[in-house]
Amino acid sequence: MRWLRAWAPALRMARREALRSRGRSALVIAMIGLPVAMMSFVAAAYDMHQLTPVEELTRQIGQYDAQVEWVADGPVTQPPLGDGYSTTGRMRESPPTAAELLAVLPAGSTVSQVAEGGVDVFTPNGIGGVSARGVDLADPRLSGFVELLSGVAPARADEVALNEGLADRLGVGVGGKIRTANPEYTYTVTAVVELPSSLYETVVFRPGVLPPPVDWLVDTPSPVLWTDVQQLNQHGLVVRSRAVALDPPAVPVDDYVNDYVDRHQVEEVALGAIMIVLIMLEVVLLAGPAFAVGARRRSRDLALVAAAGGTPAHLRRIVLADGVVLGLGAAIAAVALGVTVAVLTLPLFEQYLVHARAGGLRIFPAAQLGVVLLAVGAGLAAAMVPAFTAARQSVVTVLAGRRGVTRSRKRWITLGTVLAAGGAVIAVTGAGVGGTTAIMAGLVLGELGLVLLTPSLVGLIARAGRWLPLAPRIALRDTARNRGSAAPAISAVMAAVAGAVAIGAFLGSDEQQRFDSYEPRMPVGNVLVRQNAPDTAPAPDVVRVQEAVRQVMPGARAHVLQSPVCVDPAEGHGCSLRLDMPPAARCLVSSGHDVTTEQRDLAALEDARCAWERGIGSIQFAVVDDAAALEAISSAPAADLAQARQTLAAGGLVVADPRYISGGMVSVIVTEWQEPTAKQAQRDPADRPAVTVPATALPAGTQTAAFAVATPALIQRLGLGVRRDMVIATVGHVASAEETERLNGAVHAVAANLGVEVEQGAQYREDPIVWILGVVAALVALGAAGIATGLAAADGRADLATLGAVGASPRVRRLLSLSQSGVISGLGAVLGVLAGLGTTAVLIAALNAGGDHIRFGEAPMRLFLPWESIAIVLAVPLVAMAGAGLLTRSRLPIERRL
Repeated sequence: MRWLRAWAPALRMARREALRSRGRSALVIAMIGLPVAMMSFVAAAYDMHQLTPVEELTRQIGQYDAQVEWVADGPVTQPPLGDGYSTTGRMRESPPTAAELLAVLPAGSTVSQVAEGGVDVFTPNGIGGVSARGVDLADPRLSGFVELLSGVAPARADEVALNEGLADRLGVGVGGKIRTANPEYTYTVTAVVELPSSLYETVVFRPGVLPPPVDWLVDTPSPVLWTDVQQLNQHGLVVRSRAVALDPPAVPVDDYVNDYVDRHQVEEVALGAIMIVLIMLEVVLLAGPAFAVGARRRSRDLALVAAAGGTPAHLRRIVLADGVVLGLGAAIAAVALGVTVAVLTLPLFEQYLVHARAGGLRIFPAAQLGVVLLAVGAGLAAAMVPAFTAARQSVVTVLAGRRGVTRSRKRWITLGTVLAAGGAVIAVTGAGVGGTTAIMAGLVLGELGLVLLTPSLVGLIARAGRWLPLAPRIALRDTARNRGSAAPAISAVMAAVAGAVAIGAFLGSDEQQRFDSYEPRMPVGNVLVRQNAPDTAPAPDVVRVQEAVRQVMPGARAHVLQSPVCVDPAEGHGCSLRLDMPPAARCLVSSGHDVTTEQRDLAALEDARCAWERGIGSIQFAVVDDAAALEAISSAPAADLAQARQTLAAGGLVVADPRYISGGMVSVIVTEWQEPTAKQAQRDPADRPAVTVPATALPAGTQTAAFAVATPALIQRLGLGVRRDMVIATVGHVASAEETERLNGAVHAVAANLGVEVEQGAQYREDPIVWILGVVAALVALGAAGIATGLAAADGRADLATLGAVGASPRVRRLLSLSQSGVISGLGAVLGVLAGLGTTAVLIAALNAGGDHIRFGEAPMRLFLPWESIAIVLAVPLVAMAGAGLLTRSRLPIERRL
């Protein structure tokens, strides 16, 4: 109570001051509230989409007691939630029937089949793929799994339901018709439904229409307990039980899994804490100068309090009370704004980002309380430095209207140097071992060090003012003299710019790595149409396919390709070709026993023989009648294609990987196999003796649709036949989505089992977040520059009056304000760009040191400069200077001093 009585007068004064200085109060509330509102919004949005166990179960199994999947013919072991399994028995090959399931389930159980897959449907443009489900919409126990919005549940096999997205795309509603391809069939739409777990375009069929695999939902007389789950595991069933999921048993978990989970959770908490620290640091740096402005304007009032007997503790409490009041106001406004935006944007998040319905309207009260405390804490922290500065001010100096000289204390310089150097060492060390938490911690320490060093840096730069004109020289001098307000503003600009540049550079580098690592499966823009059918099926009319391609894509040059098959194709009998790697070109590491993928990938760094096979396109072996088709198969230069044609004419082979060639020859092996039947068990594939033929390799970097190209004569020499089942076309441009759908429809008219592939090449997708972050950083920088410029103008009124007295022109004030704004925003922007790029360079070094790009066969990540963000933030000083010059009055003030 005594503590509250001591703070009560200060809080009343702070409230009156906030109401009296509404502009400054609104600015401080905005500076604190906007970042905090973002945290409030994230907390509310997360809570809305974080499903409770009951909600998650309802979306997975409706009102049923369990979901079962028969995976093996022997016992299986599963965790309580059924999200994995292991077995030593043989995997089940045929899907179970309802009767088989009911035979092992408790007496009185009922089952319902659910299936998930995809299907091709006719669209207004042609044919397109959509998601498909197979469920019984008339089953009331599926409530929560699927919801009927309008119409009636399909009752016959030729009736379907659509969700709203697909109904809008196809332009049909209840009573309309849709057609599917492969097989082609017409269905009547009887209902519009919604699956809360997926808002993607979906068609819902009756159970049994979609092919396996399928899952089964089980309704039992009593809850399926953990002991029941274990009993069903003995039959090879994996079970996800409602009762077990809501009350999981305490079962022993592997120590490795526990250690991994613990490390993962600790790392998540550490990264979350680091991000909060960064956000709060930015808030403090932004709001600090505003509190310094208020303390400076109230310096005379505070001096009068001290002259009347107020202690330094009283003065500190008065200024800190400003932080409490404005922080609390910012917290209330931020929570209201964050929750409101989360509620209003919920439908957009559901439809376009999460693609699933939220669990409900929730606000995460515990997190919102934490947001309030953070806002108040940020207000206190932002007012801390102005409070201690006000408590140390000289009463006589303030009442006389004079100011002291500010110098950077050596202990802050030393501490800043230690933090900056230590943070850099920690970040680089973390990059070497791939430790994300260590990297982030090092970057935070380094940023704190730079913040502490900024006042000294400002003083150092101010020494260059002696060679500048009058206005910039005064601006540099005032910035150095008012370091308590200018340094936080510069640091705020630096932190905002560094964050925007770092994230933009990392996202750009990641996208550039994906772009560099993309391997086209055929020349970019080319189209491949091939039959997806067994060798015993009738071959398509490839001439009509060529005509369909030319009709949809005028100017396309289409060629017929053939596939090697058995001479006498029979059901279940297959033949294939493969190349034999010469012994001298084989990877020694992969030839050993118990070699992991990681070991082989690391060996590829030192031994080129261990590199991934390159040039594996859409086709393994392509057979051509006309060597002119090579232009559509490969993007090799004309000279290399001429050499390849000569090799084909000589009865040779054209391959994509030169490691298979030794002495200008390559070994080809024919493999035969027989699929198992009810009367005959599976036999091991049989290899025929290798046949050596001349070969030519395509040059490195070639985009090729086939790994190897041969002629029909060579295939016959190998004892195989050919099948005309493919068409490849050189189009000259990348087909659009509408053209692809039209082509799908055109080739489907020729044969229902034809598929279309379009090589679109590497697509660089610029993330809009880069522009958003750049604009946010620019706004933050402008706000910080405006605050610091306003403080400098308030502090420099006496200097302006002196300038007016000695004959300075009125435009000097504009030039001075313009220069002050340019110094703060320009210095912060340059430091931010350097810090942001340095941060990204460390993160990229960490990722490359981890070797993930080697394991996934990707190019190493390289630093990509986000010119959009850099251009935006480097334009900030110009905008800030222009704004300061336009908004500052030219009239020089006249002041009377004691």
